[in-house]
Amino acid sequence: KLLTFILPSAILLYYSNLASFVIYVCLAWFSFSITKKFILNDRLPPHNKAVLITGCDSGFGHNLAKRLDSKGFHVFATCLFPSGDGANELRKSCSDRLKILELDVRKDESVDKAVQFLKQNLGSCELWALVNNAGIGKTFCVELSPLSDFQECMDVNLFGVIRTTKAFLPFLKKSKGRIVNITSIAGTTAGPHVAPYFVSKFAVVGLTYVLMQELTEWGVTVISIEPEMFRTGLTDVNRLTADANPEKFSEELKNSYDEQYLENYRKSATILLKAASSNIGAVIDDLESAVTLLYPESIYCPRRHELFRIPLFIFVSFPLSIQAFIVRCVLFLLRYKKPKCAQ
Repeated sequence: KLLTFILPSAILLYYSNLASFVIYVCLAWFSFSITKKFILNDRLPPHNKAVLITGCDSGFGHNLAKRLDSKGFHVFATCLFPSGDGANELRKSCSDRLKILELDVRKDESVDKAVQFLKQNLGSCELWALVNNAGIGKTFCVELSPLSDFQECMDVNLFGVIRTTKAFLPFLKKSKGRIVNITSIAGTTAGPHVAPYFVSKFAVVGLTYVLMQELTEWGVTVISIEPEMFRTGLTDVNRLTADANPEKFSEELKNSYDEQYLENYRKSATILLKAASSNIGAVIDDLESAVTLLYPESIYCPRRHELFRIPLFIFVSFPLSIQAFIVRCVLFLLRYKKPKCAQ
């Protein structure tokens, strides 16, 4: 009888304390967020501060270059195609403070040329921030993705970041500036059928977290930007599903993954990618904060809407087995079908 009284009381006490702890943590987080947003919101003056951004041909890099130029920063906008439409648009719409230079983050010699260009054009400015934005996407499951897809993603999304970071780090150590790496939610939460991209993003998130600790002693701040799925060139349906071509597969793979499976994959991918948010201003706002705030966050997680943070937060808090179950449910709703041999 004593046990039947003590045990329920102990369980009730445990869960009530746990609930109180969760409530206190949520209140603390909310209070801290409000304080950061409305009190610790001082911005750095842009005078004589330069920012170098990779991948400004389009997308986040292109829009960030415009934003920071409008705020008075000296922007070095690197483009893979310096005579392309994206670069020409920047020349037309931005001030003469913005300078465009060619940069292919896959090539050491191209990075070296960018360093020399910066030295020659920096003048009295200091390099305040390096924004590693350049990236590519390759999708498909591990078995169907050629090794070259993994190598291409790693060469741009990981080794490209390493190349530019190592090259421009002497400038940033001198200015005690910032490195801002655009990573992804794909670098913290796994999903199927996007293997090369996810693998490279997990790697660059790891690199970013390592740099956060290594560069503290030099006064260099490292920040990770981890957005959800936004509508950019990386989410172009036609480009991402172009590799779903059975002509590229071996006979063994053709027997396992027939044309019907590939067609279902294209349809599912199309539905999913159409759900990408067009509100890229949310990402640009967080990038601007990472570069300009006196007290920036270590990690920014841009979302299409504040309310969208709740389901994503709950999802990433689940054990991997529960996450995998939820993903399977989503694939079912997208009418994804297994290969015939796996059914």
